[in-house]
Amino acid sequence: MIETVFAELRNSGVVHTGAAFSQEWLGMEESYWRCLRAKRRPPSPRALATCAARLRQKAKLFKTSTRPEANRIAHRMDQLAERCVEELLAVCES
Repeated sequence: MIETVFAELRNSGVVHTGAAFSQEWLGMEESYWRCLRAKRRPPSPRALATCAARLRQKAKLFKTSTRPEANRIAHRMDQLAERCVEELLAVCES
């Protein structure tokens, strides 16, 4: 699921590198995303929670824009944040 978040943010031009995604969206070291992918591990609960919070924050900012594309991005960010929360809850329940 976190791969989807990275891909969509990258395709939207919101993030450009895995290092930036690690730091700005997951709140982790710049190598975190690269290590997750290399080791095929799921993100930590902390990274999921941080990602959800930051997605919601950015979605609020995009909603204030007058650009039509910004509203689409904001809506998708809200959806991705919800998926992060669902994954976080699943981890906590197991």
